[in-house]
Amino acid sequence: MKSVSTLGLVPALLDLGLDPKAVRGAPLARAGGPNVLLAAAGADTRADERLRAELAPWQAATEGVEDVLLLVLEGERDDAELARWRDLAWPGHHLVAIDRLGQKGLVQRTLQGARALRGGCGLRGDLLVLRPRAAVFARDAVAAKFDQNAGGWNGEPGKPGYAHFRWMRRYVGTFADARGARRILDFGCGAGWVGVEAALVAKDAELCAFDPSPAMVELARANARASGITRFEARVGFGEEPPFPAAGEAPFDCVLSSGVISFSGDIERFVDGLVRAVAPGGTLVIGDLHRASKGMLRRRAERPLLPLRELNAPTPKAVRERLEARGLTFEAQSGYQLTSPVPELMHWSARRLGGLFDRPLLAWNARAAGPERPERFDSWVQRWTRPPR
Repeated sequence: MKSVSTLGLVPALLDLGLDPKAVRGAPLARAGGPNVLLAAAGADTRADERLRAELAPWQAATEGVEDVLLLVLEGERDDAELARWRDLAWPGHHLVAIDRLGQKGLVQRTLQGARALRGGCGLRGDLLVLRPRAAVFARDAVAAKFDQNAGGWNGEPGKPGYAHFRWMRRYVGTFADARGARRILDFGCGAGWVGVEAALVAKDAELCAFDPSPAMVELARANARASGITRFEARVGFGEEPPFPAAGEAPFDCVLSSGVISFSGDIERFVDGLVRAVAPGGTLVIGDLHRASKGMLRRRAERPLLPLRELNAPTPKAVRERLEARGLTFEAQSGYQLTSPVPELMHWSARRLGGLFDRPLLAWNARAAGPERPERFDSWVQRWTRPPR
């Protein structure tokens, strides 16, 4: 790695809200404020495990919440090469944007899409914008992101893909077999549909739920009410310090956590909080995306920009090891979201044909769901029990 001048990068830096004069080269000791460091790799340098040690001092110098690491990759790079650089920086830093540099202008790519920036650059290559782990997992940032995108996690009845959206939540919610449960906790509820599905099976159970996002909590409250669930309580909080059960409150007969652990910046504390919420003799259902599925592995290799959770999600095996170490008893595991080409076909059906093929694709998914060949599925779910005292 080498230092590089900010000359020509000013449009990109200003667009990021950075003062070009504050951007430094060599990773020096912290100066007391945010560190914004700029490094470069020559056109003949390719992502390689040997570069981790060379990249490490730059990462160590930009670990603060307000820090930024900027990495210029000179020359032509395809997306597969950019994805390898992303993996070199992870898990210390997360790639949030890529600016394609050139004399005729700059093009910035993020997960939200691509847009042109004014100004040209004497360099030809890519500018990688890397945020430290502390920043991407900061609680305020996580809550704000979910508040902003809350509606997208709720689904829209009547829209293409909605039946599939609800089927996945129903699959996880009913995997618990909550019949007879008196108190259910949706641990990181999002829009609340997983907990709602479990409560509908349990009939007269009290449903509790929490989420880091106040907007999500309100959606869950509205969805529970609309589903006829009268005994419902929701709070705002994080899985690492769950607001349920609070001091003096009893743990729950049934706890469900779907698609939440992949957002945790401290998985050990998250699992501790999860286990504490389960009453002796109670049931835990946990699920998330399967980062080792064929489809997810293909995405990681081909797409340099990925949602944080696709990099952070623990494998089902890793989750199982953690829960077994904490004394829970494994009961069952299932895959339930077929990997490529089903997601792509669902997207194509929704975008091009108004959902014409949603039902047959959903039927294909439903028939395939089960414990066999987990690499075929982009999502997994496990059921556990906590031994009675």
